[in-house]
Amino acid sequence: MGLVDIVIIAAVAAALAFCVRRLARGGAGGCGDCASSSSCSARATGEGTCRVAKDMVARADAALREKGPRQGPK
Repeated sequence: MGLVDIVIIAAVAAALAFCVRRLARGGAGGCGDCASSSSCSARATGEGTCRVAKDMVARADAALREKGPRQGPK
């Protein structure tokens, strides 16, 4: 094995290690990526609802209502 092979294997191993670490640390009920996760009472207590998710769904519903019913192909 040459130096290039060793560097490639090391890079792949490091990427795999970061992926496993990310999966292990982010398994907190799906809100690990949320910007409010550090101050979220729903995450801290495991009870209640996520304000950010409720807001996102409400905005999506409003946008769909504004757009009107979907027109299928003619």
